[in-house]
Amino acid sequence: MRYLSFDVGGTNIKYSLIDTNGNILKSDKYTTITNREEFLNKIEDIVKENSEKIDGLAFSMPGVIDVDRGYMITGGALYELYDYNFKEELEKRIKIPVEIENDVNCVALAEKWLGNAKENKNFICLTIGTGVGGALFINDKIVRGTKYSAGEFGFMITERLKNIADSTLSMRGSVRGGLIKSYANKVNQKWEELDGKKIFEYAENGDKIAIETIDEFYTNIAYSIFNLIVSLNPEKVLIGGEISVREDFIERVKEKLEKLKSEIVDLKNLEFPTIERCKFLNDSGKIGALYNFKLMQKSRMED
Repeated sequence: MRYLSFDVGGTNIKYSLIDTNGNILKSDKYTTITNREEFLNKIEDIVKENSEKIDGLAFSMPGVIDVDRGYMITGGALYELYDYNFKEELEKRIKIPVEIENDVNCVALAEKWLGNAKENKNFICLTIGTGVGGALFINDKIVRGTKYSAGEFGFMITERLKNIADSTLSMRGSVRGGLIKSYANKVNQKWEELDGKKIFEYAENGDKIAIETIDEFYTNIAYSIFNLIVSLNPEKVLIGGEISVREDFIERVKEKLEKLKSEIVDLKNLEFPTIERCKFLNDSGKIGALYNFKLMQKSRMED
């Protein structure tokens, strides 16, 4: 069986032809389309152009997703897809089964199916990039919450600033907010002229403000993970996003967590979970979306 799996981002939409075992057969991408009609037309064109028989379409999407109905409650920057029955409308056009899931939930599903959480029943997944996303697996099931919005770790408050929106993990512990914008504000520079790699390079060359900013960045991430650990007691915390590939990234987060733990006597005998990077990076959304497709189709057949 062959599936087309799409990872919809704010800049690009990546898609792959994947077999039932999660093997990627071919891949491509195109610039994200925000107009609803054009968005669906492009998907329809891709299906028609594909020479393989397609048994299903799987989507990793931004926003809050009602997976049972395939309904987009929100859609990140895709404002025309808010409050929209994506599954129903697309299935009318292409006559092929469609399933959709939140993007970070797809990352966690990929890790559970074929990645670094195959043997874990309880784990947390964070993705660190422009913002911070999260997903939860508890008792071997993904937790979506009462209204499908569980795991929005990026909205956790890491410190109380004048503007509460600037106090969230997505602002204080993301690459854009916690690194780039934070450094830019301190040196009175336009943040658009910077990127995360430059700031790490500055620090390696002895820039004290860059060193301080990076330390704050890791501290904010560690505070939030610490709170999740003591609240949920997971076996493992998986971290994704391009920055997680840095050789010292996981070690720096671990060091911060151990320091926090050592300062609280009551936690002396508590064993903290394993901290690892996610196995899949650019393909995680597509692999997880396919796994969600398989799970949802099985559930619908059982119903």
